[in-house]
Amino acid sequence: MGDTDVTPAFYSAKSLHPEIYDALAFQTVDASGAAHDVEFFRRLAAETGGPILEIGSGTGRVTMPLAADGHEIVGIDLSAPMLAIAEGHRAALPAQTAARITYQRADLATLDLGREFALVIAPSRVFQFMLTTAAQREALRALRSHLRPDGRLVLDLFDPMLDYVIPGRGGMRTGGEVVHPGTGNRVTWTVTGRWPDPGNQLIVEEWTFAELDADGRTLRTDVERLTLRWSLRAEMRLLFELEGFDVVADYGDFQGGPPVYGHEQVWVLAR
Repeated sequence: MGDTDVTPAFYSAKSLHPEIYDALAFQTVDASGAAHDVEFFRRLAAETGGPILEIGSGTGRVTMPLAADGHEIVGIDLSAPMLAIAEGHRAALPAQTAARITYQRADLATLDLGREFALVIAPSRVFQFMLTTAAQREALRALRSHLRPDGRLVLDLFDPMLDYVIPGRGGMRTGGEVVHPGTGNRVTWTVTGRWPDPGNQLIVEEWTFAELDADGRTLRTDVERLTLRWSLRAEMRLLFELEGFDVVADYGDFQGGPPVYGHEQVWVLAR
């Protein structure tokens, strides 16, 4: 494995990755089981009303459409670079929409906003950054404490495929290319290392981002480390029960499809 002491974690550093996140998310989310997640959250928000809490709000991909629908929404994220981009997007919104959004740097595991929400959402597999069972339970307790008695919590995880989580087997992603929204240059992203750790239910990957000029010369290169914990559906059901949640719905995608091996785990939970 690469030197994990010096390789920045995903989204933690000011680098190419946060800068191209919006373009990369459009490319990768639409090609995954997480496609149509924004429409799903908008429909559910229309039922629950606000206020809404988004965990891992990033650059505002989900936050902004919900605010445009008239909902008050608080977005939290640990990444200062991502929040800076989100604030830039918020400043460009109509004043009434922008006023409904609050961004805050906070850690899910220790979250304490001192209020409850009608809807709490954790898109883009952000819950999988909780890397141990203890951390998962701590996060679930924090989420429950912010949920109204009649509220709903939505968690999105990927359902693990054996080919992806076992060493020596093929992976799902290798790389791609997007256009840098600021410079207009091509930016490539490549999974340059992958170290599955099934004993700890972890996937560790090294991603390399490179910005190229018109002649194909490399202008910048950044390397980041992605570490996610995977969980089976049965395991998640037990964790929910232990932390005082009822499962309202268990989908295999954001269009209400049934659970399917290797697709998404889209959980709708209640206290």
